[in-house]
Amino acid sequence: METLLLFLSGADSFPVWILSFLAVIALTAFLTRGKHAPFRGRIIICVSLLFLAFAFFLLSFGLEEIEAVGSSARTAPRLWAAGLAFFTLDQLRRTLLGKAPEDPKTGDVQRVLLAAAIVAFSLWGMEIVGYLISSGGMILLLLLLFGERRLFILLSLTGGWMLFSWFVFIRLLHLSLPAGIYFG
Repeated sequence: METLLLFLSGADSFPVWILSFLAVIALTAFLTRGKHAPFRGRIIICVSLLFLAFAFFLLSFGLEEIEAVGSSARTAPRLWAAGLAFFTLDQLRRTLLGKAPEDPKTGDVQRVLLAAAIVAFSLWGMEIVGYLISSGGMILLLLLLFGERRLFILLSLTGGWMLFSWFVFIRLLHLSLPAGIYFG
């Protein structure tokens, strides 16, 4: 088992991850015919997020066990995996029970591409302005893109995320997040 975990957390395992992800998505699409067909998109997204949480958890075994700062390098991906799995399982439960709305008949491709561009720009911006400002800016822009216009909501969600990130990742876990060229 340990050999398998080490292989899956190594650099050579990328094709295995991609093929297994595609197999899981294909199986989910096949199994969601019939009664759950109107919810197929939601179910596929939930299964994809559960796969991602499982990948975070498995990949954390490949990280070196160093406890110099009071927490292990394995802590952050496992926290993300646990949170992601918890909320995704709740959404999947609601979807399977029929409490979630059906999938829309058509999508807004332009908005999806713009959201992807905002996320990519945020990842690129971390090297320049740092993680906190970049992730806060990403959340603000995504909220605006999805129609939120209330100033209190915009500022509280953005500021709350930045404060949460600073407190949990920097103060509690002592992680070294990108500070950027301006603040580093």
